[in-house]
Amino acid sequence: MDKAIHDISLSLKSDQPAWPGAPPFSCESISAIKNGDSCNVSCLRMSSHFCTHLDAPYHFIENGAKLDAIPLQTLIGKALVHEVSATKSIGQANLPDLTNVERILFKTPNSAIIADSIFHEEYVSVGLDAAKAMVRAGIRLIGVDYFSIEQFHTSNYPVHHELCGNGVILVEGLDLRAISPGWYELIVLPLKIAGSDGSPCRAVLREL
Repeated sequence: MDKAIHDISLSLKSDQPAWPGAPPFSCESISAIKNGDSCNVSCLRMSSHFCTHLDAPYHFIENGAKLDAIPLQTLIGKALVHEVSATKSIGQANLPDLTNVERILFKTPNSAIIADSIFHEEYVSVGLDAAKAMVRAGIRLIGVDYFSIEQFHTSNYPVHHELCGNGVILVEGLDLRAISPGWYELIVLPLKIAGSDGSPCRAVLREL
């Protein structure tokens, strides 16, 4: 029997909120069968960090790895979904035992707002102490259930610099509402955009 597969990506659509200041998503028809054209074709416009997306280290580190240089071995493999009840920030004390953990996805109270049509400036983020602990533990990929791993009101982005500076891949905007904590196989596939800082992606969990 096939193992269950869970789609943990949000749909790209116009009522999905963009990061404040980023261009909104648009999907414009440029060819339509109903108008007498031979096929349906659309033109997409969005930020490279819209909706469920991946941050390449280059997003915050000038000499960091760019999107198309990230090995697939990092994006596909065993991952731990860890549920945290913290309502503001995930600290080192909120982390599980990270022995033999290479990929971790945080399910937080953010899951109650991830599908809202408005952007929430207050959400559960990851604290710098937790970020440093995960770097020391050798974590290769971190996923969160809102559109940034870092708190909204920040100016120097210490968490992004800590993680991106150590080559950790970030997947933001995950929809973990229907996912129970535990171990899964994670598959994250961003668009292969040469030289990019990030990309919307399709992310799925397969039950082990």
